Amino acid sequence: MQLNRFMIRPFVEQGLREELGQGDTTGGFLVGDDPVQSAQIYAKGQGVACGLLLADETIRLVDPDARIEHEVRDGEEIGPGSVLLKVRARASTFFAVERAALDWIQQLSGIATKTRRYVNLVKHTKVRVTDTRKGWPGIRVLQKYAVRVGGAHNHIFSLTNCVLVKDNHIKIAGSIRNAVEILRARAQHTFKFEVECETLDMVQEALDSGVDVIMFDNMDLDEMKQALKLVDGRALTEASGGINESTIVAIAETGVDIISVGDLTHTVKALDVSLDVRDIKPSAQRVIARLRADAR
Repeated sequence: MQLNRFMIRPFVEQGLREELGQGDTTGGFLVGDDPVQSAQIYAKGQGVACGLLLADETIRLVDPDARIEHEVRDGEEIGPGSVLLKVRARASTFFAVERAALDWIQQLSGIATKTRRYVNLVKHTKVRVTDTRKGWPGIRVLQKYAVRVGGAHNHIFSLTNCVLVKDNHIKIAGSIRNAVEILRARAQHTFKFEVECETLDMVQEALDSGVDVIMFDNMDLDEMKQALKLVDGRALTEASGGINESTIVAIAETGVDIISVGDLTHTVKALDVSLDVRDIKPSAQRVIARLRADAR
């Protein structure tokens, strides 16, 4: 998955509409002849850079003449004091774009950073870590992009991507078998079929129905190991439900094929990022020096 300016433009425009409204009542009245200034966007924390194109597009929409230099790329490890973007633009531009540009980088870098931790925890196994559909409605595609930048994979983007039979579908259809038979008769032949299973009996019924992927929903480790023996390679297996950094290693070591983790996107700590015109401000320099010393 990749971002492009055509794809991200609506998100950036909405962010600027929200921020600027009818105009900047502080910076807009302050700048006079609006001289060109230099600035940098830089990190005050440790993590994985993400969202730089959205910050870039935010600046260019406000000031098409701005000159922007990318010092890092999405996916690169950054630390306190790392400069992400260097910018030359009108003074009013920095007042207008600062919050929106930084928010894109902070939030998406937060997702990428957390994802990288998860991926590193289980890199000694064969498991594929994926996201879920949990997150913020309206910007899911950006959150999923950040997951890819962090080194994991994407689950379905929406209800249109595959046939995913969950508990309420099974209740309405009466059984897994009925649900799969009805859907197989009506769905596109290109779709894979996945079924969410909470018990070993459900796993057996899903196998008998010939599905492609079986999700072990909130199973404990013993149940999961029994389910894996039952499947015996006849379908892809996915563990899901309440998985976190303290539980993912043991789950990965069972031999399950996929682990889907809602925590990648629904609970995120933003990476600390700032924009300073001219030099980095003294308070930020002190924070950066302290964090670098702590890391030694």
